[in-house]
Amino acid sequence: MKNYERYLKTTAEEYDKETIMSFLCRRLPDRKIVPILQEMKGKKVLDVGLGTGHYTRIFLTENNVTGIDRNPHLCKLPVKVYEGGATEISRLVGAEKFDGVVSTWMTEYLSPDELGIFFAESKKALKAGGKLITTVISGYGLGFMYVTMAKMLRGIDKYGYTKKEITKKLKAAGFTEIKIINLNSWVGIPWAYLVIAQD
Repeated sequence: MKNYERYLKTTAEEYDKETIMSFLCRRLPDRKIVPILQEMKGKKVLDVGLGTGHYTRIFLTENNVTGIDRNPHLCKLPVKVYEGGATEISRLVGAEKFDGVVSTWMTEYLSPDELGIFFAESKKALKAGGKLITTVISGYGLGFMYVTMAKMLRGIDKYGYTKKEITKKLKAAGFTEIKIINLNSWVGIPWAYLVIAQD
């Protein structure tokens, strides 16, 4: 079964089940990701690839979050969810603008071209001064191991990037203030980055 078809059939309970992959992907970096997301509390936020809403709960306040996900039935939160992907944000939300666009661990599924489109689509959806907060797999050190292991376990291709490549794509999308934070560094080599960008 193709990964997308498998994902559409996944229940919220199956998705939230603790595995080695989910532990590496979500639990370990929380100490760096959560404080950044808490700054969005009370803001109008678009969560792309929200899944069941693990991180969305951190900044969720009444009626301030909109979601996008390929499987909207996974979300158990009282938020509006569009069925779609990261490269079609403007088609899904139209002219609506947000204080923040958040995406955690969704970008591991995007090809290099798709990552650039996601950055550009996020920029279109942001209000002036709005922030893009996302994670990107590095593909080096443990990142390379993660990419390789994930491909074996999930049967999908994954892509890794350097800080330079990420910065280039963000600037091409129109972002001027860019901060890239190492996540889960191992002997100085991170396997993922937390990216914060705004104009």
